[in-house]
Amino acid sequence: MKKILNFSFVVLSSILISCSGSSEEGSSGGGGGGPIDPGPVGPTASKLSKPDNNSECLEVDAVKFEWAESSNTDSYTIVIKNLLTQEQKSQTTTSKSVEITLTKGFPYSWYIISTNTTTATATSDKWKFYLSGEAQKNHAPFPADILAPKPGATVTAGAIELSWSFSDIDTSDTHTFDIYMDLKDGSTVNSSNYTATKKSITITDPGTYYWKIITKDNHGSTSDSGVSTFIVID
Repeated sequence: MKKILNFSFVVLSSILISCSGSSEEGSSGGGGGGPIDPGPVGPTASKLSKPDNNSECLEVDAVKFEWAESSNTDSYTIVIKNLLTQEQKSQTTTSKSVEITLTKGFPYSWYIISTNTTTATATSDKWKFYLSGEAQKNHAPFPADILAPKPGATVTAGAIELSWSFSDIDTSDTHTFDIYMDLKDGSTVNSSNYTATKKSITITDPGTYYWKIITKDNHGSTSDSGVSTFIVID
C-alpha cells in the first residue's frame, strides 16, 4: 500500500511541475513579458476648415486655406485642382494654413495629405469652392464626380448602374444631366435632360466604354465631369 501511494505522489508531482513549467514559459513571451513596441505610428487625416465646402470665395489676391492639426504629423501637403482646366498644384508646409494665388472665375477642389517619418500618409476629405473675386448672381454647377462604375473598373455585361454626384453653390437652382457614352471617346449622347443621378443601362457588347456627365442648371450654365472609362467583359 505504501508503494502505491509513493508512486502516485511521484506521478502527481511530475504533472504539477510540468504544468507549472509550461505556464512560466508561456508568460515569459520569449522576452521577459515586457510590452511590445508597436513601432512608428502613421499620421491621422486632417479636418478641413476654410474655404468652406461648396462655397463662393471672394478673396482678391490669394486664397487662405486652413485645416485642423492631425495627430502624428510632421508636415502637410495641400493639393489644389482647377476643375475646368484640370491643372493641379501642391505645396508642403508644417503650418495649418497657407495662402495661394489662384486664377479667378474657376471652380476648385482641395485636400490635405498628412505625413511623418513613416511611409504611411493620411488624406483628408476633398472640398470644393468657386473663386469668384467678386460676387456673382449665378454660378455654374461643380463638375459631377463619377461614382460607379469606378474609373477603370471591370464589370460584367448585362445590367450596369451608372451613378454620379454633384453640387452647386446656388442651392435653389434645378439641374438636369446629359449622359455621353461610346466605345471611342465619350462624345456620343446617350441620354439628354436626365433628372436623376443614377441610371441603369444594359450593355451586351464587351469593350472599353468612355462616358461623361454634363451638368446643367436652369440658367443655362453647364459643367463637364471629364471622360471616365470602364471595361465590360462577357
